[in-house]
Amino acid sequence: MINSNVRKQILITGEQLVQLNGYNGFSYRDIAERVGVKTSSIHYYFPTKADLVKELVKLQTDTLQDHLDNVIDNSGMGSDGKLSAFFDSIFQITYLYERRMCLGGMLASDVLTLPEIVQYEVRIFFQKIEKWLIKLLAQGVSEQKFFVTQELRKEASLILSILEGALLLSRLYQDEKKLFEAKEAVLLRLIK
Repeated sequence: MINSNVRKQILITGEQLVQLNGYNGFSYRDIAERVGVKTSSIHYYFPTKADLVKELVKLQTDTLQDHLDNVIDNSGMGSDGKLSAFFDSIFQITYLYERRMCLGGMLASDVLTLPEIVQYEVRIFFQKIEKWLIKLLAQGVSEQKFFVTQELRKEASLILSILEGALLLSRLYQDEKKLFEAKEAVLLRLIK
């Protein structure tokens, strides 16, 4: 019998463990102990760890995509405000929330040990963020708020790299200032 509350708690706990410890840093036993179920219950919903993490990435991708679409469609905010909101949103659900890493970033660091189905979902995660950033950059150029000297795809990739690097360094040094320094550097780079 399916218990949606147990399934939801497994997903919440799994996401937390991946963001804190990576793919290889947790087991179904860890989830079972935190949720208060047997490991067989987890296997009922997610036969393998890859199935669980694939679902986590898909859910995170969909949630983030919905949020980013709402940001970009906000006509009351300029592209510079939208880019700032993008950074702040990512910071809130990662480092500023229990010093977690970005789910995609943490999994990307484990890519050599990830099952192919998880690698695929992580790539989709980053592709969607990059496409969103390209759209935002184009909007900013059109509004004459952003000055971009290279192909928009390359600029979006650079912004994403800076963001992920800032999350890593903030966690390494236990210093959230690194996040805001990265955000400021990106905004200064783009704004005319």
